Amino acid sequence: MKLYYANLSPYTRKVIATAMITGLLDKLEIIDLMSTGKYIPTPELKKANPLGKIPALLLANGETVVDSPVICEYLDAKSIKGSIYPKDEDAYFFQRKLEALADGCTDATLLRRYESVRPPELQSAEWDAKQKEKMALSFQYFDSVASRLGTSEFYIGEISIVAMIDYADIRFPQENWLSTAPNLKKWYDLVKVLPLFSETAPKK
Repeated sequence: MKLYYANLSPYTRKVIATAMITGLLDKLEIIDLMSTGKYIPTPELKKANPLGKIPALLLANGETVVDSPVICEYLDAKSIKGSIYPKDEDAYFFQRKLEALADGCTDATLLRRYESVRPPELQSAEWDAKQKEKMALSFQYFDSVASRLGTSEFYIGEISIVAMIDYADIRFPQENWLSTAPNLKKWYDLVKVLPLFSETAPKK
């Protein structure tokens, strides 16, 4: 399987972490689209995913799986080791909610990043404020449920939250988002040093 990947992408990080948990990491051929330091969607990627987005997973039979939640679910279905989903139904849907909210917060961070590199005269303070509010409310929510997050066994929700935190810190370090969420920070500081997160952390 070929994984179209970029080091700084929080979405591809989710896939790598999932591959570690499911025992499939050594089955992935990683195609780094930021090897030159700049993200370049290649013709091969556009063929695999008409949207030109990463991550995209090219299977041996020529089919492709796109979008991080779908790729993670695919890898879980093929797992030879662990699972990124709990068996309990309530816990399963809680984890999927965490994933959706964390991904949404990451989307807002990414949109702010895109806005910040536009020419100054074209930037919208109102647009940025709307996305920033989404981030603030997301961090507030995750802080309120920090006591429910795993500290030794991790599912897709925790994976997505760590990816969200690190990406926000990379793009907007001056905003120090964890300072607004002390409970979440305590949890993050505890788990970030563990192999699942330290070995998948983006290289700045």
